[in-house]
Amino acid sequence: MHRRSSAGFAGLLILLVIPAGRTVAASHDLPAELIQAIQRGHMKTVDLTYNLDDRSPFWPEGSAASPFHAIPAGSYEHDGFFLRNLQFPEHFGTHIDAPLHFDPKGKSLDEIPVQDFFLEAVVVDIRPAVKSNPDYRLSVEDLENWEKAHGPLPQQGAVLVLTGWGSRWPSQQRYMNPDAKGVLHFPGISLEAAHYLLDHARPKAIGIDTGSVDYGASQKFEVHHLTMHAGLYHLENLANLEQLPATGASLIALPMKLRGGSGGPTRVVALVP
Repeated sequence: MHRRSSAGFAGLLILLVIPAGRTVAASHDLPAELIQAIQRGHMKTVDLTYNLDDRSPFWPEGSAASPFHAIPAGSYEHDGFFLRNLQFPEHFGTHIDAPLHFDPKGKSLDEIPVQDFFLEAVVVDIRPAVKSNPDYRLSVEDLENWEKAHGPLPQQGAVLVLTGWGSRWPSQQRYMNPDAKGVLHFPGISLEAAHYLLDHARPKAIGIDTGSVDYGASQKFEVHHLTMHAGLYHLENLANLEQLPATGASLIALPMKLRGGSGGPTRVVALVP
């Protein structure tokens, strides 16, 4: 069967914004036409990003207080302008994990090619399984069933996992879901499924609507190690994945360009025809 590639993103945009009868060669103003299509509502935009503030759930790491701090540094009354100094971890809110996060030889955030932030995206919905098991992990069977229903996974794209966990945001207790011993319980991706993705789709990115692609109780973060050594980046704490179709969406994920960064807060947007 024919396998799609990340070139599908460009193809989708061409189909959306070029009037019938025009050739691609004649569409030198494609960027302008794309913007017009978005502004005129011919293409749906879905914000997959949560607000970044002190209400955002965070990885506990022994702290009961939010690591987000916004310190006033300028006020209208005294300075004539408003300004804050911000402090928060690299991996906070809706964010990206750069390969460097788990691979000492991996790309840092500023080294990821900018074109890799524009990808064809698919969504694998595992909400029914998660309802009965908060520790559920995306399985190979889930991926095989998705392909039976929708065709081959796209090559060099983004595979996003919809668990429904976003309904718990922004409650720290419900979202991180620790038990009496402090072990976290939320769904993720199994190591077997990660191997399947690398073997069959070779994605540039994987994403999920929980705090980690590894399930909450993980101690070894095996999916992080495997996929980041393979050069993938991760998108975690994604919002509104339930608004995306299983196929057909295009992803734009633009992180802060932190030199040497292991990750950073990211504005993630999906374009849906």
